[in-house]
Amino acid sequence: MHISTQRVALFASTAMALALTGCGGGSDEDNGPPPVGDGYTLGGSISGLATNGRLVLQNNGTADLAVNANGGFTFGRRIAAGSTYAVTVSSQPAGQTCTVAQGSGTANSNVGNIAVQCGNLPPARFTVGGNVSGLAAGTSLTLQNNGGDDLAVGSNGGFTFPAALAGGAAYAVTIRTQPSGQGCTVRNGSGTVGSANVGAVEVACATSVALPDGDWQQDLCSQVRPNQWGRNLWRITRESETRVNVTLGLVMYSGANCTGTGSAAPGPAGGGGSFVLARTGSTATATAFWGTWTVPAAVPVVTPAVWARKGASLCILADSTPSVLPDAAIVERTADLSIAGKGCYTRL
Repeated sequence: MHISTQRVALFASTAMALALTGCGGGSDEDNGPPPVGDGYTLGGSISGLATNGRLVLQNNGTADLAVNANGGFTFGRRIAAGSTYAVTVSSQPAGQTCTVAQGSGTANSNVGNIAVQCGNLPPARFTVGGNVSGLAAGTSLTLQNNGGDDLAVGSNGGFTFPAALAGGAAYAVTIRTQPSGQGCTVRNGSGTVGSANVGAVEVACATSVALPDGDWQQDLCSQVRPNQWGRNLWRITRESETRVNVTLGLVMYSGANCTGTGSAAPGPAGGGGSFVLARTGSTATATAFWGTWTVPAAVPVVTPAVWARKGASLCILADSTPSVLPDAAIVERTADLSIAGKGCYTRL
């Protein structure tokens, strides 16, 4: 069979065109490398993640990827060519926060430049506060925490210091300035901040009643030696509105049953110890002073105590922790028993 030269040339040209079309050529437009398998890979790197830290990444709100180490990461699900992606942090590691850079775009090739940077969160901080009671209308007091962070309080109710403290920090609430005509004391004022806000500090205010001072003799009269009788003596020296020092001694009498005029014979200075006021309470007829009693010794002994003023009597009552004399009414009833038993003191 005879085939013309023109037909051979036409067949050759057609075959060449088909071959080029099958190889993807024949176009001047470059769309980048084709997707591999079902699409392009999506990933990047993580830095700053703490040891044993764990975060969860998402793409477009799905496709969770848990990561627990620094270095490269790749989502298990590929993304289609030309589709958009948006990588976010779904779950932050404990004690850290992670941010995503270069996390969104359109996939025209494998994506590997997403950067996740993690850093430690600042230590948790907690407030210190509590409650004020008994503050007279129109007055105010100033509280301090750790010798600063002044807080002016002008009404009863809750209070919170403006400066928060880190967990594990110590706090010590004190009164910087007292309200006019009143005295306020602090309970539960010191401790260590845990993992929650502190709200148990109690500030109780009452009309100012000064701690007693001067010479006080016990109601009970005892024979000291032949033809001499005596009563125990407390010589009280007030050093401030919250602290007194006590010297013990005797008031001696020549008459039986401590009749006549007695003469005070105090012992060595400081022999009785010191009482430091922690709070004050009162009823209609009595005032109670709660505090600590320090007895001097080679190793000083510090015990809770309550002083009660009722009428002409001053009663010194043993207490404990927690208090067995928690309010002024109970203190007054206990003082009544001590007065009846002649265990209290009157001014000499």
